[in-house]
Amino acid sequence: MKVYIKDLEDLYNLAKRFSKCLKGNELILLYGDLSAGKTTFTKALVSSIDKSLEDEVNSPTFTVMNIYETPEFPIYHLDLYRVKEFDISDIVGNGLIIVEWANFQDFSDYDVPKIEIKIEFENTGRIFYVNGNNIENCLKS
Repeated sequence: MKVYIKDLEDLYNLAKRFSKCLKGNELILLYGDLSAGKTTFTKALVSSIDKSLEDEVNSPTFTVMNIYETPEFPIYHLDLYRVKEFDISDIVGNGLIIVEWANFQDFSDYDVPKIEIKIEFENTGRIFYVNGNNIENCLKS
């Protein structure tokens, strides 16, 4: 599924629709170049789940993992840019896991939503390629 994002309002609207498709035990893989918007999408998604956390979300590039506690479930926000591999076996199924730079680790054992973000429109817009039958079907409804 291809979603065109022209501004932050579009991004937050996508994140809100996306959040309604989640149960809280998913693994979401994010792909995209530097400054594509992986952390910004994560911030919008976390904010859609718990508005009070919007200002708490930042890139875990140096910490590797940030954990955001919501009333429904914890959110584990990982960045593999520096570590290239991270054992997620202890947290799978215990909350929502969002992985930036997922291309640095083999996740082929997981049938999970994948989002590739491409910079378009002279660096002002983005195209989100969303793959994963359950998420695609949910976003279409």
